[in-house]
Amino acid sequence: MKSIFKMMLTIVLATMSLNSCTDSDTLYIASAPENGSFEITSSTTSILLNEINAETETAITFNWEIPSYGVDTPATYTLEMDLKEGNFSSPRTFTVSSNEKSFTHADLNFYALDFGLASNIEGDIKLRLKTSLKYNALESYSNAITITVTPYDTLTLLYDMPVELYLQGDAVPSNWGTPLPDSQKMTQIDNHRFGLITELVGGKNYAAITTPTTWSDPAYVAIDEQQPAAEGDFRPAGSATVPQWGGSPMSSPVTTGIYKVILDFTSGKYTATPEPSILIPPADLYIIGDATPLGWAANVDATQQFGKINEHTFEITIPLTAGGAFAFITATSYSDPAYKAKTTSQDASGGDFIASGSATTPAWGGNDIVAPTTGTYTIKVDFKSGTYILQP
Repeated sequence: MKSIFKMMLTIVLATMSLNSCTDSDTLYIASAPENGSFEITSSTTSILLNEINAETETAITFNWEIPSYGVDTPATYTLEMDLKEGNFSSPRTFTVSSNEKSFTHADLNFYALDFGLASNIEGDIKLRLKTSLKYNALESYSNAITITVTPYDTLTLLYDMPVELYLQGDAVPSNWGTPLPDSQKMTQIDNHRFGLITELVGGKNYAAITTPTTWSDPAYVAIDEQQPAAEGDFRPAGSATVPQWGGSPMSSPVTTGIYKVILDFTSGKYTATPEPSILIPPADLYIIGDATPLGWAANVDATQQFGKINEHTFEITIPLTAGGAFAFITATSYSDPAYKAKTTSQDASGGDFIASGSATTPAWGGNDIVAPTTGTYTIKVDFKSGTYILQP
């Protein structure tokens, strides 16, 4: 009898325990969030990529909401990238452990070119976020966003860049003599070009050397004497080159005049193009225009004044509005001369400028410079080479 009672008591207790567990515990089941219910955002929607400090400078950052699966379990995030007209059937993917992903200028430039976007031309890329649980369970997708990217040409130097470069020859004032004056020292425009605006005596010769006191080893000369004066191929010529001390000095144009001489170490090309005048650096430089915060105001202020890097180079960091125009002036009100783009075909990342005023040739020549995309830029203006550079 006692055995029967104990058995019945055990059954009752087990039943009570089971009922208690069923009543107090909630059964949680994961469910995928609806597509588009969580958003991805970007730090900018349009960017001009730049090769300077490209490996370290952040170009863009993407953030997104943490999607809810209804359970406390880790989710996997995959950022997907495709062309604007693509359907994400074969996207480039980036697995991320947090709710943020950044790209440097170099990284984003690589992916833009890999998608077939043309360098120095705006193109569109779109991105979305895929989220899932382990083993790609319960996949869900965010909204898709589009960014406009202007990639740059990836540089491959044909010749190593020297630290300094001077023009030497009977086409320039030194007439093969030393030491060379500072007026014959070329300025480094960027990481692949040297330039200088100077007078060249017609029908003479010149070369580029790396020191002002003696002929350098190597020097830089035309590859042969048949190279034209306006544009040709140059090469290093020295004791270790093949052939040793090969090539020939560049020929100056037939007509004596003011020319801009450029040596490009990516292409191995030199150019000598006519310029209206040698540019005299002003004491101060300002930026003005509707691309700038103050617009075409009658007077700008110190917020739009350039800092001076050296006696011929100025620099400013300032926000610009896409499609707006700007020029450089020498006072807080519009100056005579001002400085404008030489032509309307300047590259978005920089170009050539000339003096533009009542006494210039032509009078008030040149064109306002057009800002490429909205953003903050560092602008460098160099009066020795007559060039300006925009760096995002």
